[in-house]
This record gives sequence, C-alpha cells and structure tokens, in this order.
Amino acid sequence: MKTTIPVLFCSLATVLAGQAVPRQVAETVYPAPETQSAFLKSYTPDSTIARFQIEGSGAQQSAPGGSTAGRGCAFHEKEFIALFVIASGKSVPLMVDVQRDIKSSLALQGGKIVRQVGNAPERFQFDYVAGQSKGTVVVEPLAVIDRKIVEGPHPKLDPGETAVKLHIKLTETWFKASQQACEKL
Repeated sequence: MKTTIPVLFCSLATVLAGQAVPRQVAETVYPAPETQSAFLKSYTPDSTIARFQIEGSGAQQSAPGGSTAGRGCAFHEKEFIALFVIASGKSVPLMVDVQRDIKSSLALQGGKIVRQVGNAPERFQFDYVAGQSKGTVVVEPLAVIDRKIVEGPHPKLDPGETAVKLHIKLTETWFKASQQACEKL
C-alpha cells in the first residue's frame, strides 16, 4: 500500500502539470500578397489563348478568385474561364500548350511539381510546392460551346472554326510554420 500512494500522487501531479501548460493556439494568418507564391500572383493563360484564338472572333474571359484567413495559414483561389474561337482541329495542341505553359510558369517562379494526374487534352492536375506554399492546378477538358455565347446573337459562322471554353482552377495554401499548425477558421 505504501508504494501505490507515491505512484498515484506522481500520476496526479503529472496530469495536473499537463493541464497547467496552455496549448499553443496558432495565430490567425490573413491573406496578403506575401502569402501567395509568385506563381499564383503571376500565372495567366493569356499568352496561350492569344496563340490559338482567331483574331477578331470575339472572346470572353473571367478570373474569379478569393482568399481566406486560417489559423497558421492562408488560403487562396484563382480561376480562369475563357470563351474564345479557335481553328477546328486545334483543341489538342491548345491543351498541350496550356499544360506546357503551366509547367514552365511553375518552374520559372520557383515552384516544383510533386504530383501530376492526367494529361492533356483530357483533364489534368498538378500538385506543387513553392516556398511556404502548397497548391493544386486543375485544368478541365476543353469544352466545345455554342459560338453565339462568344459572339452574341448574330455570329459570323466561318467553316473550320470552333468556339471553346477553357477552365483552369488554382488553389493554394500558404503555411506560416507547418502544415500541422494549419486549419480553416
């Protein structure tokens, strides 16, 4: 009985001491330019689109995006939706060029692809790291759309031209210290 009391006392002291030490709570990280990789800040498919788009055929592009704060990290999204007209039969070369352009832009901006799923002209995805950021680029298959969407109600229909939709989505998380210290608010 004498040995169980000191053991019990030591166990109780250890539990109480553990509760006395406050858990570290990761501070809130607010999104800012400093919490974005150079790739996320600078990437756009504009140069690739310009190489394939038929001049004067009309085009639309939107680039919605957003950022949110997190505990120990910040989250960013950027999306490109482009509607434009290309020469028929150029969809595969366009998608191959999009894939090559993303790889090149990542490398030039100090990013490294850590995983690739799929390949152009089908849906493909790159997971990457760049500094304190970890991100994903998803490129959906090129979709053929009604030319009226691009040019309005009275399009000039030329044979050998196709209206398409290009959809690229980037998501990125910037970590202040580590992935383990990151959580959404």
